[in-house]
Amino acid sequence: MSGHAHRASTVPDAVQRAHMAQPERARERSRGYFTLEVVVMWVAYVLMIAGNVAIEAGRLGGVTSATVAYGVFTWFTPAGYVFSIWSLIYVALIVWLVSYTKGAPSRPRRFTPVAGLFVASSILNVLWLAVWHFQMIVPAFVVILLDWLVLAALYLNVRTGASSALGWVPISLYTAWITVATLSNMAILITRALDGGMLLLNGASVVALAAGVVSLGIFMWRRFDDIVFQLVFVWALVGVGVHVLDVSLAVAVVVWVLSVLGAVLTLVPFGRSRSASRR
Repeated sequence: MSGHAHRASTVPDAVQRAHMAQPERARERSRGYFTLEVVVMWVAYVLMIAGNVAIEAGRLGGVTSATVAYGVFTWFTPAGYVFSIWSLIYVALIVWLVSYTKGAPSRPRRFTPVAGLFVASSILNVLWLAVWHFQMIVPAFVVILLDWLVLAALYLNVRTGASSALGWVPISLYTAWITVATLSNMAILITRALDGGMLLLNGASVVALAAGVVSLGIFMWRRFDDIVFQLVFVWALVGVGVHVLDVSLAVAVVVWVLSVLGAVLTLVPFGRSRSASRR
């Protein structure tokens, strides 16, 4: 008897909670998707794309970004085809922005750290390209390093707060590539400072950087359950091997072996599940 009474008493409570939730949902819908934060983020994205197109197509400084990158042979630089990943990144960012826009009505804050970091990264993206076109290698490295730090902070924000893969995978893709780009910029800076460097030093540095990148990919998988980083790293390192193939077959093979090793250690389970291996 008491059980029936208890169940009966919970019915009005449930109805009351449902009625109380309706005004809250209505308020969320009334806020709309295109809040000031969302509009600013979309504008930043559009301006970033427009800035890249204008600088590259207009050959700012009389050069292209590839002209500067390959002006002096640098060992830790991916082959040209690898940079096609930018198309994937920009499309992925649209998907991410759409996902972020859909969540706008439920966000109580008008401007979140995620928005601020994304806008900052968009500005730094265009700034780096402009500085790079003027062949100011040291300032360009400083800018891309700042961009990497901003994207790392953005990644940490979305990785811990995202409710689905769409909320973090595009940012992971972007951050992973900027990690490679930052290392490549550093290599170009050092190579130019050393007037081409030394054969043995160049080869050893490529192998060391490749090993470090693969290790970071494994760390990201174990710490954040993120295989996107390693996939990007493998894509880039295979391209580095292709780039150095003409000057050192041995270094190219070592870089490729490290790439395969990184992919295997990240993607292939060894006797136990990934979740178990991280406990």
